[in-house]
Amino acid sequence: MKGREELRPIAEEIDYLLAKRRQKAVERPRLALIHGHHRPETNCLHGETVEQAYLAYEAQEIPLRLSPTGLLIIDCLSRHRPTPLSATHIERILSSDPFYLRHGANALGANRAAVRPRRASIKVYMRRIRVQLGKALKEVGLDVRPEGILVSETTDSNVVVYGLKTNVEVRHRQY
Repeated sequence: MKGREELRPIAEEIDYLLAKRRQKAVERPRLALIHGHHRPETNCLHGETVEQAYLAYEAQEIPLRLSPTGLLIIDCLSRHRPTPLSATHIERILSSDPFYLRHGANALGANRAAVRPRRASIKVYMRRIRVQLGKALKEVGLDVRPEGILVSETTDSNVVVYGLKTNVEVRHRQY
C-alpha cells in the first residue's frame, strides 16, 4: 500500500500539468488596443488616437512595436473584424471614415498629419504587423503562427483579403 501513497504526488502533478495544458489549448491570445484622448461617457469617436497595441495572453501584455500607420491599420481591421478587407477596402476606410480622418483631433496642439497609406504600402504593413505578432507570440511562449491571428485569404478573383481571427479589446486611456 505504501507504493501507491508515494505515487500520489506524482499523479497529482501529472493531473495538474494536463489541466494546465488543456486550459492553454482553450485560451487564445487576444489583442488589446489603447485609445487616447477619449471623451468620457462616449464610445470610440473621431478625434481619439490609437496609441498602442498589445498581444494579451494570460496575465501578460506584450507591446507590438507598430508605427502610427500600423496602429491605424490594426484598429481598422479590429473595427471591421467580421468582414475580411482587401488593401483597397482598408485604403478607402482610412481615407473616408471620420475616426481616421480626424485621428488625434482631441489632443492638445493637434496638428497630426492624416495617415493615408496606399494599397501597396498597406500590404507592407501587413507583413510588419505579422513580424511584431510573431515576436510577441514567441515572448509569451506560444507556438502559434502570426498568420493564425492576422489571416490572409485569396478570393476567387485573386484579391487578397485580411482579417483578425482573435478577440480584440479596446481600452481608453484616462488622463
